[in-house]
Amino acid sequence: FLRLVVFVLLTLPVLGPQFVRYLTHPRVLKNIVYGPSIRHQLDIYLPDTPGPHPVVIFVSGGAWLIGYKCWPYLQALVLRANGVLVICPDYRNFPQSSINGMVTDVDAG
Repeated sequence: FLRLVVFVLLTLPVLGPQFVRYLTHPRVLKNIVYGPSIRHQLDIYLPDTPGPHPVVIFVSGGAWLIGYKCWPYLQALVLRANGVLVICPDYRNFPQSSINGMVTDVDAG
């Protein structure tokens, strides 16, 4: 537990401002619900210019055990700044879901 606390304290000066920026960014539509689970939410990163725009569906993950829709925030901002509409769906991870369920979640998003 102590290692986790130290890790959080060391990364907070870098990640804290980025998290606040994520929460307050006016061109990021957050937590759009697409299903019944708390994990069935997605974020949409809107470009500043009028469309049409290319679309990237950015599915973050980590061995089907971890993954969250705001992890690709910085990459999505770069794409958004270059005129790309980015959709980042969240989905249920193992053990709450099987691989088929994860694929179904992303497809529904």
